Amino acid sequence: MGQSYDYSIQSVRLRVLGDLFRGCVIPAGVIFLALRLAGIRLGFISGALVFPVAALTGSYLLSVYRDHVDAREANKLGAITVPRVKGNLPGNLDVLFRLLRNQERGYMMDAFSELYKECNSTTVNLRILWTDKYITMDSEHIKYIYNAGFSKFWRGHTQKEIVECFLGTGILNRDDDEWKTHRMIARPFFASDRVSHLDLFERHAQKAMSVMLNTDPGDSLDFEDLVARFTVDAASEFLFGENLNTLSYGKDGFNSFTNAFMAIQALIRKRSTVGDWWPLLELFKDKSEGHKRTIRSWVDPLVVRAVRIQKEMKEKGQSVNPDDCTFLEYLATTTQDVEVIRDQLLNILLAARDTTTALVSHVVYFFAEHPDVLKKAREEILEALGPEGTPTVENMRGLKYLRAVLNETLRLFSPLPGSLRGTRDQGVAFPRSDATHNSPPMYVPPRTPIATMPYLMQRNKALWGPDAEEFKPDRWFDPEVLKTVAANSSVFVPFASGPRSCIGQNYALNEATLFLVRLLQRFEEFTIDERKQLSPPWTKDPTIDMGLKHSRGGTSRKGIERIWPGFTIVIHIRGGLWMRFKKASE
Repeated sequence: MGQSYDYSIQSVRLRVLGDLFRGCVIPAGVIFLALRLAGIRLGFISGALVFPVAALTGSYLLSVYRDHVDAREANKLGAITVPRVKGNLPGNLDVLFRLLRNQERGYMMDAFSELYKECNSTTVNLRILWTDKYITMDSEHIKYIYNAGFSKFWRGHTQKEIVECFLGTGILNRDDDEWKTHRMIARPFFASDRVSHLDLFERHAQKAMSVMLNTDPGDSLDFEDLVARFTVDAASEFLFGENLNTLSYGKDGFNSFTNAFMAIQALIRKRSTVGDWWPLLELFKDKSEGHKRTIRSWVDPLVVRAVRIQKEMKEKGQSVNPDDCTFLEYLATTTQDVEVIRDQLLNILLAARDTTTALVSHVVYFFAEHPDVLKKAREEILEALGPEGTPTVENMRGLKYLRAVLNETLRLFSPLPGSLRGTRDQGVAFPRSDATHNSPPMYVPPRTPIATMPYLMQRNKALWGPDAEEFKPDRWFDPEVLKTVAANSSVFVPFASGPRSCIGQNYALNEATLFLVRLLQRFEEFTIDERKQLSPPWTKDPTIDMGLKHSRGGTSRKGIERIWPGFTIVIHIRGGLWMRFKKASE
């Protein structure tokens, strides 16, 4: 369905110009013709006003017609239409600006949280620039999208246009048979027997510990950057068979790669916020081009070499053993297309590097904020392994409290805070909404994008209780919480669920757990370096509220957060996480 569609920037520009022509030029032409037939001639100024008036009138009439059709189709399915955000400017321009301001200077997803409250619904229609865009933090609706209604949704043209510049034809950006093929190829490399061999993680964790131990006493380092280097070194060896050795902190260009990796994701998020009209902001310049060049300068040499080696092996009558090769080596046996291989590698690298980096960084942030939690986690580790014991899958499985810390961190700071899907050629009726509002089934029209927001769902007090936004690992030992999660697993989906659930979940958890075990064996105290840590704008100027009515229930964590959470595709800490570490007592 999506394979014959051209997602190149040139094609996308033509698409948006065509939309503009149909939305402005044609209505204006009809008005001009009607006036001419009526014998009315317009002056220069009044003639120039025809275009915006025609566009606004046409868009309004189209919206009215679309609402009528949606209501009729919803009624057929015994559903209601999704509540729509109503801004004060045409095309909900003020809503768009509000989202962009929050994205630039506000607390993460506060604007979305407020819009849900204003609409008294956990699923809403933003309808920005007269284009429907649905968002949901409803656990029942998210569960339906991920599981029971999976076949009725796909990544869709909207998502692919936005992220083609980065993820291309990879597993995270394709549907149907193409996606199934990618997943079938990747799955064996993330099977339990492969990711249970911890030697790879151990080598790189030891090097990261060495970096920390050699840091001057009293000095601090960017812990998020350290973990990013650890994860990229481990991932590069796991995927490519080559250690990029970024933990050496040499002149390796890693910062340029990381900056490009983050910048292209930030661009993607901005495109997603603007919606279908984003190509108008890039009519004359593809803003992703420079970032793509930097990323490819890192990845392409590895791919080209693997393709060359595979070609030479084939000429000699040799073949790769799938049970004893790297992911890159195996990909080179399936295709000689450098672009296809690169896309798949970048998709997997995004998952392998950024998700674990986010998880470990936020765990250590919480350790700094909650010394009692740190003390309890260390005691559990030292009792089970001692100060030098080697982590194994078996003894890590017994670290119940550390797993509770990981779960609580994943709940509050889900590495993938949102995901974009879309309906196919038929409209869809959701089941009744969750306990937040218990609304009737809602109807989503055909070919409409919808963003799921587990980040907000997992902080929802209606689902998690009045302390939902507090960091409390002990909740994972509460029988009522465990009963709730068991009865409705969709209230906790840090790695998604259903057919598109993250195939690297065990890889990420094993990697994060081993790193944290080694960290807590070596260090007993963590503190934030206030001099270097980037403070959120609202801590410097309390009047900054980005136009949000926090008295109506803005996020309660905002008042206590000492970091500035942000997200592109994956969550991160703006400005890094600058930490001091106290070595464990002898």
